[in-house]
Amino acid sequence: MQYTVVPLERRNGLDGFQLKLIALIIMTIDHIYYFGSSLTDMPEIMTLIGRIAAPIFVFFVTEGFAHTHSRGRYLLRLYVCGVLMQFGNLLVNRFFPLPDGAIVINGIFTTMAVIVIYLWWFENMRKAWREHRRGCAVLYALAMAALFLTFLPISMLAQVSPLATRAAIIFVPSPIFCEGSVLIVLIGIGFYYCRNSKRAIAIFYTVFLCAVLALQCLFSFDWTVVLSVFFMWLALPFILLYNGERGRGMKYLFYIYYPAHVYILAIAASLLGRVW
Repeated sequence: MQYTVVPLERRNGLDGFQLKLIALIIMTIDHIYYFGSSLTDMPEIMTLIGRIAAPIFVFFVTEGFAHTHSRGRYLLRLYVCGVLMQFGNLLVNRFFPLPDGAIVINGIFTTMAVIVIYLWWFENMRKAWREHRRGCAVLYALAMAALFLTFLPISMLAQVSPLATRAAIIFVPSPIFCEGSVLIVLIGIGFYYCRNSKRAIAIFYTVFLCAVLALQCLFSFDWTVVLSVFFMWLALPFILLYNGERGRGMKYLFYIYYPAHVYILAIAASLLGRVW
């Protein structure tokens, strides 16, 4: 009898596909809570559990950025998916309004695109600086600052034309207006630069969330916020289980499942609300 020897690091932990699948299930629970709440009271633990999903997906976006053969195509795919989903949100909100007046605002693709943009520009800035192309490095720094500050003209535009504001939010990958805002973008950047050390990931993520919670508590203490941050932190054990293996090659599963399940749940809640 012959035995296949599998390296220890491949036998321990979970591969990328398995962890993404877990995150998909957790995310679905959160969205069932959101859309189900438009019809009836739902257990709040469902949305708290849902806080675990986004950091796992963000971690794998940084892994994808680190290992992709074409960063340009990777960014374009995320950006186009984000734009298309914004249009999908508009259509669903227009023709299938939720019973309690809530709206579909899901758009994590744009957040992922913002993370990739900043990682790519920052790496290019560092490379230009090392190669003594100081002017080019400064341009990248200015571009990063300019993208961050796009929220100012977009906010001012809201006083002039709501339609133009909506168009700007759809097409401009703003780190302020994207889903999860700067918090999720910074987590993604931190994961990328700590990716080669599980200890570094654990320290960064724990310290970062503690800092966020401390700042929040300076303004007002809220147990809901404390629980939300704690459940976000619970993504860490899953991330630390990652064994570095890609797993099954179904990279388009998330691109299809994410918008599909959101719109199915939203449409179902809208239709049920009409006869509830």
